[in-house]
Amino acid sequence: MKIVIALALVMILLALAAGVGAATAGPALSGIKVLESQPYAATAKVVEIRGERGDPQPREWVYLLSDSSARGGVREVVVVDGKIISERTPLRGMADVAGYAPLDTKALAVDADAVFRIVHKEATKTELGFDWIDYTLRTDRDSNAPVWTMKLYDRMGAPVGTTRISAKGGTVVSELQADPDARARAQATPVSKGGGILGNVGKAAERAAKSTSDSTLHFLGTL
Repeated sequence: MKIVIALALVMILLALAAGVGAATAGPALSGIKVLESQPYAATAKVVEIRGERGDPQPREWVYLLSDSSARGGVREVVVVDGKIISERTPLRGMADVAGYAPLDTKALAVDADAVFRIVHKEATKTELGFDWIDYTLRTDRDSNAPVWTMKLYDRMGAPVGTTRISAKGGTVVSELQADPDARARAQATPVSKGGGILGNVGKAAERAAKSTSDSTLHFLGTL
């Protein structure tokens, strides 16, 4: 009986280790279809999609909608894995949102996962390490095209760099610009070997796996 319990515990611990950093909000663009099925779809226009602390993907997507039927003219909807988990119509702090240009949802072709791969490639090439990303998708005022703005941060929350990617074709609108102090901080407290984020994620997974293995071996040794 103890062997059966031990084996069950091993499977659970290994599953938890494999899932480190795996919980994400799902595709950002799929949430638009969820919003289009809501009662306010006729009057609401998505003007911004935002995801914070993506490592590499955020835990939730926040959609800001310009909506004449909402209090204050703005609706904020949070979506996780294709499901709305919260919704509000703020009266303060969102006055400028109603003036944002609506996103051309039919032109959106590049989701956050593809954008991350582009950013990670650029960061690796320039040896710019980072720990997490803030994603913002909005219509560019000059080109009137949908553009992702990616802000990179280190583990302490200090800015590392910024880049902008087309949500229509995946082209780099603005090349990755490193924060002036980023490299100095990286030399003092290196985030990862080389650039990008995958090294950090890999190290975290290795630590989790080692901890899981040590805990399992200790448990089996007590049987």
